[in-house]
Amino acid sequence: MFFADVFDGIGTYPIQGENYKIGASIGWGFGRDEDDDSENLRGMGDIDTAVVVNLMGEYSFGPVQISGKVSKGDGDYGTTASLDIGTMFPVSKQLMVRASIGSTWADDDHMQTYFGVSPEQSVRSGYSRYNAKSGIKSVGISVGAIYNMSEKWDVMFMLNSDKLLGDAENSPITKKDIQPTLFLTTSYKF
Repeated sequence: MFFADVFDGIGTYPIQGENYKIGASIGWGFGRDEDDDSENLRGMGDIDTAVVVNLMGEYSFGPVQISGKVSKGDGDYGTTASLDIGTMFPVSKQLMVRASIGSTWADDDHMQTYFGVSPEQSVRSGYSRYNAKSGIKSVGISVGAIYNMSEKWDVMFMLNSDKLLGDAENSPITKKDIQPTLFLTTSYKF
C-alpha cells in the first residue's frame, strides 16, 4: 500500500482493485548543474531540484500492465504526463524479467526549463534563442530483471533508453537525442 523509491518518491495506492490501483506520491524532479557539463551548458545556469507531486494509476490484464502518471512540480518544473505498457514474466521462482515501452508529454514550462534558451541564456551561452513548446518529449523502452534474494529483499537491474522528440530533440543544447540510463537498485518489503 505504501512505497518509497527513486522514481516516484514516497507515496501510497489507497484505491486498489483486483486488476487496478490508483495512488499519489511526492518526490523530486532532478535539476541540472551548469558545472556538470561546462562545455555544453556554459551560460545556461542551473535548474533547481523541484518538489513533484504525482498522480498514478495502473491497470493489468493478464501479463500486460498499462501505467500512467501525471507529475506537477514547483518552480519551473511544470507538468509532465507519461503512459507505459509493459509485461513481466517469471524465468524462475526468484527471477522476473520485465520490459515496457512508453512515452512522455511535457507542458511549455517544463520544455522551456530543460530545453529552451531564453534571451539572457542566449547572450551568456552563445546558443541561439530557442522557445521550446509543449508536446511529446520522448518515447522509450525499458528492459530489466528483478531478483528475489529473500522474502523481503529484491535487487532490480533496469536499462532504459529514451529517444527525444520534437522541441526537445531540436533544442540547440541537445547533443544526443538517445538518452540511455542504467539502474541497479535494491528494495525491502515491509
